[in-house]
Amino acid sequence: MYDTPATSAGSHHSPDSDDHSLVPDRISVTVDYWVIDETGGLADPDRVAAVPGATAGTTPHSIAVETPPTESCAELRAHLGGRLQTAVAVAHKQECRLLPLGLRPDLLTETDASGETDQPPPAATAGTRITFAVDPAAAVDVYNILLALDPAFALLNTTRWSTENRQYACGRSATRDRTHRVPPYRADGALDPDAVDGQDRKPDAADDAEPEPDRWQPVRFAEPGRIEWRALDATTPTLLVDLLADVVSVLREASTCRLDVESFGNGFDVGCLSLPSRRWRELYAEQAAHRGTESVVLRAYLDRIGIETGWYLAAAPPAVGSASSTELPTLCRRRAALLEADLGVAEPVLG
Repeated sequence: MYDTPATSAGSHHSPDSDDHSLVPDRISVTVDYWVIDETGGLADPDRVAAVPGATAGTTPHSIAVETPPTESCAELRAHLGGRLQTAVAVAHKQECRLLPLGLRPDLLTETDASGETDQPPPAATAGTRITFAVDPAAAVDVYNILLALDPAFALLNTTRWSTENRQYACGRSATRDRTHRVPPYRADGALDPDAVDGQDRKPDAADDAEPEPDRWQPVRFAEPGRIEWRALDATTPTLLVDLLADVVSVLREASTCRLDVESFGNGFDVGCLSLPSRRWRELYAEQAAHRGTESVVLRAYLDRIGIETGWYLAAAPPAVGSASSTELPTLCRRRAALLEADLGVAEPVLG
């Protein structure tokens, strides 16, 4: 069974299923990182090609660091940290550094007043993909809870997104439009998990519109018993694994609760976890995109559902907005140094 910190609450079972838990058996992660050179700009692809994970990166300027499925947060932290240390060491030999930043860094200076980029590349976003291996009988409940928790990624935001922008992930476009239409909950525990996301029955009439095919889908079934939770951002391993530990704690506590979908009072109550309705999920998504952790509404919701936002406010560096072309190299080097400090790796002597 996947572990949680000793201070965390409960477990996740559906109310009518005492013989299985919603806590994942295993979790694996894949995180994209940009590779920058000694100037603070994107590194030459020939240098990037020598760094472990380059072949899995979404662009010639990024790598993807992957972990195997793990059974505990401590094991996950060790795998992710160890593989990142190796990648950083090789990057340093190439006179490069890894940059934990969601948006491709040169786009921070290329956004015009309309919110559109001058020349958006095929993959302008470094993302995070988390795979949960769960009991297939609990998968629908886990899927729904992860949908409700999706705004929690705002706690790790490295860049401030404009919701008018078109984001790029995994090689194809993914639009978060101004209406913040969110994917529907799944309502049928017997539903074939191989079905295309957004084509399922919904719990109430409020979810009356299907997501468009190119709309960003934060949670999806990879196969029966495997669920992917994705973010259009990347961060340091400590912040990421701590958020996952909190998510596992929510799933653990919810294991003993009834799941409801309500318009008000979202969060845990005695014997119940109240998930937000579609309208409220749209509101939380809008708050996460526009205001991030500055949103009192979002922080209050996440606190009620079991994620202590105060720790992230203290630990996470501020999200980056636009930067001038003269400021950007220094900003990128500082963010690379944060990753190196998180890993206990000395900053390189470049040039």
